[in-house]
Amino acid sequence: EQRKLIFGMLFSLRELCSSLSPEDGPGDVQLVKTGAATLYNYETVSGLRFVLYTTAETSTMSTAALNAPPGAPLPVSTDSGSSMTNPLVTEKIRGALQHIYEHIWVTFVVRCPLYRPNDPNIAATNFEATLDNYLKGMSWF
Repeated sequence: EQRKLIFGMLFSLRELCSSLSPEDGPGDVQLVKTGAATLYNYETVSGLRFVLYTTAETSTMSTAALNAPPGAPLPVSTDSGSSMTNPLVTEKIRGALQHIYEHIWVTFVVRCPLYRPNDPNIAATNFEATLDNYLKGMSWF
């Protein structure tokens, strides 16, 4: 149910952005931030969407926390009360979503002979394990 609500929200925001945009073409919604969470969106040219739902603390991480090795204790932020989204975090997470598409999705799903574009079930054997290992290697995950 939650996936359908998120898809509907992203679809509506994309339509709104494209109608308000001075340029022709689809509106690009990169992130949606609420008080509780941040939703990062990466959309491919073919219309495939990769969305990462994170806690509100993730989007405001410091640069030191962002560059910390996986599993290391994160540095305590000295900026209390700041709710500004760190652009480096946004860039890093969107880069990770692009990497997931280009190097994990294409390699393990699209190139799999069992892949059917309109079938929501992923028959690729190593996709989930590779995705899980990749995300666990991120300092913000």
